[in-house]
Amino acid sequence: MKLRPRLQMTADLVPPGLAVADIGTDHAYLPVYLVRHGVAPRAIASDIGAGPLRNAAGTIAQFGLQDQIELRLSDGFRRFAIADAKCWVLAGMGGTLMARLFEAAPWLRAPGTVIVAQPMRRAHELRSWLISNGFFIEQESACRDAGRVYLALRAVHYGVPRDYPPGYIYYGELICDKSSHAREYLSRELKLIRVRMEALRQSGQSREEFASLEEAYDDFSARYL
Repeated sequence: MKLRPRLQMTADLVPPGLAVADIGTDHAYLPVYLVRHGVAPRAIASDIGAGPLRNAAGTIAQFGLQDQIELRLSDGFRRFAIADAKCWVLAGMGGTLMARLFEAAPWLRAPGTVIVAQPMRRAHELRSWLISNGFFIEQESACRDAGRVYLALRAVHYGVPRDYPPGYIYYGELICDKSSHAREYLSRELKLIRVRMEALRQSGQSREEFASLEEAYDDFSARYL
């Protein structure tokens, strides 16, 4: 099985040897890939809908992995516990939704918990939640898939507070990646901050948000440009 680029990028961030839970699995391509290639000894493929789980069951059966991949119907983390997995994967959702799902599962904030996420948009909200809840973002990657540049990251819970620059939630560890895809992604994020600042300037509203964005923008620009 060959994964599409954004899923391959996500799979490449999963540390080997850990039990994995894929939240919002759809066709279970990611857990099947991880188990078939020996990255994960076992996995749980979870989705909120019965239809996607039927698709997942077909993929798992196709490769004869029923003994290593469990199917679970769950709204986010509602039917999970910390002992179910060591690495939690979310791909194809917005950063806002990811942060909301994590917030509803406080037991994830345990030493050594690994999160691998591929947010489709608003990655800054996901980064903000992670660093505010004791997670350290170890690595970020970018790739092009179907004409669009995507981001994925891996974070580990250490629980030790850290100070971060004002623009960190917008550039994260991707600022260390000098690839053309990372540069394109960061350029887009910088532009989005400018657009939001201009909207706030014209409206004359939320001076506090404007000041915060201006500080983030200056930090971002100094590190990127």
